[in-house]
Amino acid sequence: MKKETRFKQVKNLIFAGLKNLYNSQDELDFDKFTLTVLESLMLLEREEYLKSSLGKWDSGNGSYIRDFRSLRTNSLQISIPRSRNGEFKP
Repeated sequence: MKKETRFKQVKNLIFAGLKNLYNSQDELDFDKFTLTVLESLMLLEREEYLKSSLGKWDSGNGSYIRDFRSLRTNSLQISIPRSRNGEFKP
């Protein structure tokens, strides 16, 4: 996939999320929107890492869950992508 295509996908995702957030005005929707954007950006970052010379011999290996502190709630669960070799750090 071309870099420009990925940027367009992320841009469309963010705009769709903002439109949904504006229409619903719900606290939970804001938290879900924030998590979706952060997780998507980290997945794109891992994809770029795997295509670079640093991640040439590495591969994606799922994700792990971490608590993410929010101003609205105590914490949220966020999915952090990882690589098989453990070298990728978003």
